[in-house]
Amino acid sequence: MIEYIIDEEYEKVRVDRFLRKHLKNINLSEIYKMLRKGKIKVNNKKISQDYRLVLGDVVFIFLPENFKENNEEKFIELSQERKEKLKEMIVFENENLFVINKLLGDVVHKGSGHDISLLEEFRSYYSNNNINFVNRIDKLTSGLIIGAKNIKTAREVAKEIQADNIIKRYYILVNGKIEKDNFILENYLKKDEEKVIVSDIEKEGYKKSITYFKKIKEHNKYTLLEAELKTGRTHQLRAQLNHIGNNIVGDTKYGKDEREDMMYLFSYYLKIDLYNLEIKLEIPNFFLI
Repeated sequence: MIEYIIDEEYEKVRVDRFLRKHLKNINLSEIYKMLRKGKIKVNNKKISQDYRLVLGDVVFIFLPENFKENNEEKFIELSQERKEKLKEMIVFENENLFVINKLLGDVVHKGSGHDISLLEEFRSYYSNNNINFVNRIDKLTSGLIIGAKNIKTAREVAKEIQADNIIKRYYILVNGKIEKDNFILENYLKKDEEKVIVSDIEKEGYKKSITYFKKIKEHNKYTLLEAELKTGRTHQLRAQLNHIGNNIVGDTKYGKDEREDMMYLFSYYLKIDLYNLEIKLEIPNFFLI
């Protein structure tokens, strides 16, 4: 049996789409058959092929005998140098949980031209295939990511994220000047195939999104902000700031920018009351203006 826990990457994705990506050795008709027969379950319950996954869901796959070998997870090999780099990323850990400071350029999950990601690397580092990252940030973003060492902890953290009980703050460099020292962006977001759409009025399928902002510094054509997420939607900061005409420096998805090698978005603060955990990182040098 294989278990997957659903993180932010696959939230709201149809289960058959998720399974096609993870069961490449099994054709689609066989996947549908396994769903009908209850060989694939979510949270130990039978589901239909159009079920949309929820953050923290656990997908159980009972593989046929002849597929077990092909789908067996193995640990990738890590050089000693890479092991040291991974160790340096860890800013907190205990027996159930670890938090890393992801560097620019590292990918959290494989795909889009990347065969190896931090997920595979940390599973190898800990010799534990139950490792899961419960939140994620983009390749060109840096900062704090929560890792769980077991399914139980991953589901606990996912529930805290869903309930907006985890405090996350970011340093952000945006294009343009912002006059207010403190302001709130409150609107509605909908995840599309390519990007997130913003609406100022409530609409069906859109989720209410709230962020608190504080201006730290202005310099020439840039403004340095601190942001605290009240809600945690996909690309919330990127979409909201672009919506008011102040896209994040380096964000070529939501705005046009000459800097494409990094995005000036850094997750520096994390507080999880459930575990009495609080982490605060210093602002990176490349942010200082």
